[in-house]
Amino acid sequence: MAVAPTPSGATSARLVLSLATAALAGATLALDLPRASKGEFFGDGATYYAMAWSLARDLDLRFDAADLARIRDEYPKGPQGIFLKRSSGGLTVDRAAGFPWVRRVRADEGRLYYAKAFAYPLVAAPLVAALGTRGMMFGNGLLLSLALWLACGILRRRGMTPVAAASLGVGLLLLTVAPLYLVWPTPEIFGLAVVTGGLAAWAAGRPLLAAVLFGVAGYLKPPNVLMAVPLGVDPLVPGEGPLFGPGLGRRLGESLRRGAVLALTAATLYGLNAAFTGELNYQGGDRKTFYGRFPFDASGATFDDAGTWMATNQVGPLVSGRDEGSVTTQSGPARDRGELRESFAWNLGYFWVGRFGGALPYFFPAAAGLALFVLGGPRDRAGWLAVTAIVLSWIAYIGIIPDNWYGGGGTVGNRYFLNLLPAFLFVVPARRAVAVAASAVASAALFLAPLLASPVVHSLQPGDHTTRPPFELLPAELTMLNDLSVFTEPWRKKRPFGFVGNAARPADADAYLLYFMDDGTFGKDEWGGRPGFWLRSGASAEVVVRAFDLAPVERLSLRVSGGPLGDRVRARFDGHEEAVTVGPGESRVVELAAARGLRYYDTYLHVLRLESRRGAPLADGRSVGAFCDLRLAMGPRFPPR
Repeated sequence: MAVAPTPSGATSARLVLSLATAALAGATLALDLPRASKGEFFGDGATYYAMAWSLARDLDLRFDAADLARIRDEYPKGPQGIFLKRSSGGLTVDRAAGFPWVRRVRADEGRLYYAKAFAYPLVAAPLVAALGTRGMMFGNGLLLSLALWLACGILRRRGMTPVAAASLGVGLLLLTVAPLYLVWPTPEIFGLAVVTGGLAAWAAGRPLLAAVLFGVAGYLKPPNVLMAVPLGVDPLVPGEGPLFGPGLGRRLGESLRRGAVLALTAATLYGLNAAFTGELNYQGGDRKTFYGRFPFDASGATFDDAGTWMATNQVGPLVSGRDEGSVTTQSGPARDRGELRESFAWNLGYFWVGRFGGALPYFFPAAAGLALFVLGGPRDRAGWLAVTAIVLSWIAYIGIIPDNWYGGGGTVGNRYFLNLLPAFLFVVPARRAVAVAASAVASAALFLAPLLASPVVHSLQPGDHTTRPPFELLPAELTMLNDLSVFTEPWRKKRPFGFVGNAARPADADAYLLYFMDDGTFGKDEWGGRPGFWLRSGASAEVVVRAFDLAPVERLSLRVSGGPLGDRVRARFDGHEEAVTVGPGESRVVELAAARGLRYYDTYLHVLRLESRRGAPLADGRSVGAFCDLRLAMGPRFPPR
């Protein structure tokens, strides 16, 4: 039975929410992001920042020399990471064209457009026109505040007291990684607010408003339409009576009506995208991302001779034996079907407990609430509909983008999970709300306190926190190896040992790449004429070995050479463990049997963990334990595919 609210409880809850709103709005309005970030963009910020300014000043989505100059006023290094596409066929204002003074853009004009969804920049543009770049951050603060109030309204409708609703709302939205995205000029907070609004409208009995909001969310990120499952399925699952009883036709019609409004809203936004840029798909076609050199800059760079292809023209990865005809320089290679199945199985767990994107460390109260709902309840109809949306979204993300389901290499936590977060408002049992809110405080203190205290710093260094406890105790998502946020530091990623292949010649069978996951090493080095790496004295290290698959790895030979003071090193590899002690300059070889490894783009991944016990400084000041170099002993060579 719901507890009747007391006036003091309602007043206290409103006070908490009002203070949170003031803090969010004030902090974001005060933030000078270009200065705080020292002129560096992070994530997809360059594109959305440029889009908001273009809409505010030029009322278009076109990128040209004036846009580049405007960006460099605040970001002298330019729009690092901007996404652009070359397109034609869209509409443009042309006074010489006669009434209605618009015409289609011709292919020979070579126009460039921003290649992201325009919904968030369109909402931010009025604030940018009034407040400058601060307007984007201030808008984020207002949007998160709105989501918080809507969340508490949802929880009150579910029978929670005002204090419990406010506590849980704060726990789910403010004591997770979500507030870090307030400093991102990207649509993460916008998406969270829109989905929250859609679910709030559904819970309040306003289904058509909910359908419009879910249509906007689906345009923003297509998997977001799955968050509309409660809206669409609700009429089909009566609270009482048989599923196929009287009124089924009426209920089916209502479900279709809601779906039609959602589809019309999304189609309208995609249609506007086509009108602006000539293409419905803002992520498809001739699409590139640019670093260092940009079209229209002083270097004379053009769209053709700069940038990296980043087009998405299909749903899901390309599959070997099925999609070879679709493989292009833009799409990347087709992947083995068995490899994708293996990746999917690993991602089922990584999604919840992974070091870089798992819900457990970054959204603990959501994970705790779901566990309580499934294991103990009480459970209700709205909760089951929300769980269905969560599960379908979970499966969709890891199925469609198996090697990037958390949002890319510059991400802190799973930024896509922010779109799922509002559904957990329907999952937490009312009588467990205070307990889940308390767990949110504890988990934020354990995992997130440094990130939330310095969001800009951690946005610029998105993998730094994962090299320290407690994150380093969680499994790294090897299925997304090349896109893990720790590898925004280039010295850590894809360090070659031996000939690792090129377009003209395949890799040597015993060649490999190393990935340095933490600060237990100093990266690739050379000592005594041998390539390898130094262990940091007294530290633990995790190194991923990426071996090429024409021959399976049978064992790893690890040569350990003592540094200035020698070292005692413990090595673990594929479930096998050895310890070795070496004096200064002394070398010993440890043989460790290899397991099959995890398949990743036709290679195999193995994890090597090392522990150094002592060490001393080198002449360059680095405190080192032992120098390690590896050799892979290979089995019978497979024929090329």
